[in-house]
Amino acid sequence: MAAALHRWTRRLRALLAPLGLLAAPAAAQNAAGWGSLEFYANLETGGVTATLSGDANANAGVNLLWRRVGEAGFHAGHPLVRVDASHLVGSLFGLAPGTAYEVSATLLDPDGVSGSTTRTASTSTRPDTLVEPSLRTLYVAPTGNDGNDGLTPTSALRTVQRAADLAQAGDLVRVAPGRYHEAVTVPRSGSTTQPIVFRGDGSGVVLDGSSVLAPGTAWTALGNGVYRTTLGFDTGHVVSEQGRLFRYADAGTLLALAAGAPGGFWFDPATRQLSVKFADASAPTAHTLAVADLPAAFSLDGRAFVRIENFDIRYYGADEYGKGVYLRYSNECIVRGNRFRDLGSAGVWAKGGSRHRIEDNDFSDTAIVGWPWPVTKGSYAENNAIVLTDDVGRGNVIRRNRTDGGFNGIGPCGSLPPAGALTTETDIYRNVLQHHNDDALEPDGYCSNVRLFENVISDSHMGVSVAPTWPGPSWIVRNIAWNLGNTRTSQIDGYTSSFLKVNSGYPDRVGPLLLYHNSILTSAPATEALYLLDPGVTSSLRSRNNLYAATRYVWVKVNSIAVDADYDLLYSSDPTRLVKWLGTNYASLPALRSALGLELAGLSADPGLVAPASGDFRPRADSPLIDHGLPIPGINDGYRGSAPDIGAIEYDDRIFADGFGG
Repeated sequence: MAAALHRWTRRLRALLAPLGLLAAPAAAQNAAGWGSLEFYANLETGGVTATLSGDANANAGVNLLWRRVGEAGFHAGHPLVRVDASHLVGSLFGLAPGTAYEVSATLLDPDGVSGSTTRTASTSTRPDTLVEPSLRTLYVAPTGNDGNDGLTPTSALRTVQRAADLAQAGDLVRVAPGRYHEAVTVPRSGSTTQPIVFRGDGSGVVLDGSSVLAPGTAWTALGNGVYRTTLGFDTGHVVSEQGRLFRYADAGTLLALAAGAPGGFWFDPATRQLSVKFADASAPTAHTLAVADLPAAFSLDGRAFVRIENFDIRYYGADEYGKGVYLRYSNECIVRGNRFRDLGSAGVWAKGGSRHRIEDNDFSDTAIVGWPWPVTKGSYAENNAIVLTDDVGRGNVIRRNRTDGGFNGIGPCGSLPPAGALTTETDIYRNVLQHHNDDALEPDGYCSNVRLFENVISDSHMGVSVAPTWPGPSWIVRNIAWNLGNTRTSQIDGYTSSFLKVNSGYPDRVGPLLLYHNSILTSAPATEALYLLDPGVTSSLRSRNNLYAATRYVWVKVNSIAVDADYDLLYSSDPTRLVKWLGTNYASLPALRSALGLELAGLSADPGLVAPASGDFRPRADSPLIDHGLPIPGINDGYRGSAPDIGAIEYDDRIFADGFGG
């Protein structure tokens, strides 16, 4: 009994120390006091940051209440989470756009509180509206002329660039269907009430970054299936009618064709010669090649209040960083309703900048999903649908996008904190992501108060990479992950799949991870739901009300991350395995509880979903998920029944009309 108590005491200390919930030696104890309380709101969420003074032993906590301005009473929110010696951070979900809210935060410290215990703050969420410009309309058409004034359809301009050069705050640029071989630079900004809007006018408005090499192009046969032609421009990206070609570093690696189908190319910048080889040994005269000669469709450098919508954007990549839309240190821009296909490096790339909205876009790539991971990793094909880099600003929202193919899906974290602030307040929600060789969601880098919720991920190698995400916290709430590990990377190349990737090999610490109400299921052979790999510097993972279902172990833990898990459902189709923890196999939930004290209120049973293979992740009426979750203030308020349901979707869909909880 004494040995068991000693093991539990050591485990409790390991769990609480990274969260700052252990008292330091008596000499270090002191009272906490308020520094400041900040409340920052996005469209449907809010972030709260408490800065404390004193509290050298870092054992203080902050409880949160919130309400809509004008409401009689407050609602309980999720307690704030410690991210460093003096900051605790929290989030609010399910807020209404364009609405005023206030929060009340109460400081608690066993050593006492210096001064007032309570602070309040207020702010308003951003309106979820699209402001229409009202100054004038400029028209662009394939039959237009850049010598025209562009003010009527009959005096349309020929190029989008000419319209951009003319556009002022309050202008709408309407672009007629057709192919536009352009790289558009936007020279000025709009305003809050008068944005500049570029809009594809109907379907088939194509921005194409390539020159087409038709079957009649002259090629020289070099032997072994390799052919060469000379270009009049530089390129870093080639797409055939069979799909994207892999970019090789030299003639020798092209000859080996390690990436396989459909084929590859090598471009020699010294001679501007393009060499290609197809996996089926066919000659390029049998194909149509789109060879990128432009770097990006739209480039905005230091701009604001510009909206880009309803374009088909494809084949950009004259350099190594081909992009669809490049937002460089811009702010308050909206990229919505576009279709991005086969871009060299990224569909949308935001370098720095705040409060962008990237929404309702469709991203696809034709070939990367079939290429070997060790060949693709570190190559020019290690791309993203959406990526934020450098000193990412605050309040960026990435929502309702679809990504299919490509190496990674969405990477929302940069490398530096936002200017003058701790938290990035980034929201990634209601996106659908599938067929990624590596990470569907990749919040690697500097992210604090990043919220990933109500996303659906399928047939990708990793669900969410936090390797590393710092200083945190990362909120991973009500996501669905189906058939992770059902990829070439996992099944052929032999790399371990997991919903969460915590291993990085970097010295930066992974910030606190909060996993609530996710449904993580795979039918891929010999695959885990959660595999916590080494190496990496980690802090803590809190798991509540999640559904984990796998075909081998449900969890494997190798990494030293402190795990606090309860009220989850764990199920493996392999009856001899359940959890493997630091080398020890626990084949049953009682064994796990007895040895580690985890999942004391958890379940182990078939989850009883309606039809997950057909995309229906609702629990059946007889599902053990129903009414077996833990109430979590600010996360699952408003549930019916005796308790919340486990997993992403509540049984009674009358509560959550959109199919999700919260």
